[in-house]
Amino acid sequence: MSDSAAFQEVDEAVRKDELREWWDRYGTFVVAGAVAAVVVVAGVVGWRHYDAGQRAAASAAYSMAVAKIGPDTAAARAELEKQATDAREPYRSLAALIVAQLQNTLDEQVVALAAVGPKLSTPELADLATVIAALKSVDTPKADEMAARLEPLAGPDRPFRISVREVQALAAVRKGDSKRARELWGEIAKDPGTPQGAAQRASAMLNLYAAAEAK
Repeated sequence: MSDSAAFQEVDEAVRKDELREWWDRYGTFVVAGAVAAVVVVAGVVGWRHYDAGQRAAASAAYSMAVAKIGPDTAAARAELEKQATDAREPYRSLAALIVAQLQNTLDEQVVALAAVGPKLSTPELADLATVIAALKSVDTPKADEMAARLEPLAGPDRPFRISVREVQALAAVRKGDSKRARELWGEIAKDPGTPQGAAQRASAMLNLYAAAEAK
């Protein structure tokens, strides 16, 4: 055996001894770390499946409860009240929004919507609660109060600005201010972000007032 071959064997033996010593010292931690990684990955995947299942169940329960409004409104209200307490979002907030509209009187609905808005899960839903409350309050003593709450929601970056303008126009009509109503419908008709249905309603109202003035 040459000297170089002998030195190579010795070197390999030393490496094996060092590897064995390293494994004896750290092998348990390596295995534990690998197992932990597998457990974490499995847990994440499992949680995603569980979360998706929970959301699907919450969606189905919400849809079934809403479908009962009319045929069995009392049962719908009871189920939605429960969901408004313990359902997953966004169904908890959606249920709360519907429950507020199922109160017995118009005044109670307006009060409930105004109260529930700040508690909803997103600013958009809070805005929607205010818009619905304002619409329901047009013929109530709270009309002016709710109209004042609407104005901050009419900005160009607010999602329900068109609905806000429609409610404001309707309130103006109720107060006999047709000039202001026409101005608001004109803004709706000119806004490039106006949905087709709202644009058609605004055009129809503008044409109606134009025809009335032409007589």
